[in-house]
Amino acid sequence: MDFIKSQQYIAEHRAETINDICRFLDADTLLFWDENEDLSVYQTKYWQPLLHKLKTEFGLDLQTTTGLSPAENENAGQNFNRLLQSMSDKELTGCFLAASELKSVLLGLLLSKQKINAAEAFQAGYLEEIYQNKFWGEDVAALNAREKSKKMLENIEEYLKS
Repeated sequence: MDFIKSQQYIAEHRAETINDICRFLDADTLLFWDENEDLSVYQTKYWQPLLHKLKTEFGLDLQTTTGLSPAENENAGQNFNRLLQSMSDKELTGCFLAASELKSVLLGLLLSKQKINAAEAFQAGYLEEIYQNKFWGEDVAALNAREKSKKMLENIEEYLKS
């Protein structure tokens, strides 16, 4: 991936990119917790510290849900938008690319601000899939896709550090 070209594109389409990222806040993976007690133990272990970090580091006090309807996070949405506005083009590019890879704008934010590393982002982003594999076995295609995603996150992390 050519990160410089991506950064140039995002710089030219900054407002649109920020709006696109913000639209997905309420649907973020970290905000939808499972009612399954075993899985929720993992979510608590891996996701709760991230939600705490989002609150203490960025002032994002996010509500979660166990249902299909998103929780109300209107005030957090305004703060999230301001955070994105304050990011450099490089950070915004990293955030957008990581969010696209993980289906989580919150993990994208944490990775782009270097509050978590690629391995932590991967673990949190694929937590449910990895958990399900314990019961249903590995799907080779899904495993290959996860490995590709893991490598992409590592590349994004290196780009952000450069």
